[in-house]
Amino acid sequence: MALAREAEARDPFTRGHCSRIASFGMAFGINLQLPDADLVTLCRGSFLHDVGKIALPAPLLLKPTALTADEFDLMKKHTEIGDLLCAAPHFKAVRQVVRSHHERADGSGYPDGLVERQIPLAAQIVGLVDAYDSLTNDRPYHPARPSHAACETLLGEAERGWRSVSLVREFVAMVRTRRFDRLRRRAEEFDDIIGPANPLDALSHGPEPSTPT
Repeated sequence: MALAREAEARDPFTRGHCSRIASFGMAFGINLQLPDADLVTLCRGSFLHDVGKIALPAPLLLKPTALTADEFDLMKKHTEIGDLLCAAPHFKAVRQVVRSHHERADGSGYPDGLVERQIPLAAQIVGLVDAYDSLTNDRPYHPARPSHAACETLLGEAERGWRSVSLVREFVAMVRTRRFDRLRRRAEEFDDIIGPANPLDALSHGPEPSTPT
């Protein structure tokens, strides 16, 4: 979807971010043996998860230092804005990802303070792989970390109650083996199910395509 691409293009540090998130998320979904319909949701939710940032000022997105409390409150609005932008009825599952990917298992996330299983699984997965990609790539506020360090950070967040411990451990186990690359290649083959190179055109062109059984 054009809006998702435009939101990503506004920040040079996140170029390619959505494609990587889709690849990571779908690979993890395949690893978890999720049904095809859920993989479609993961792919589309990954591309659209930060679409609400299109409405935020560029200086906020590119700020190289920590955000103030007021700035962070504004940044958090991207989840609600994105939810509204994905209001098409046939994108109900994707809206849950866009709105809830920053929720935390202990209720300290945003925008709704959901806890544990109240957070849709697809949103948990996108939030997890989003964090992994952010940690392992340069950002205005931190340099890229190696994969093993990013995994340790995610495990620490799980122990702190932010994420599902079992989900993070499964993700880390996948990342630490060659299985990760193999699953990412399988995820790329899913393009035949999703559609063209820009799989989110369905947001403006009609219902989601059916998935194979």
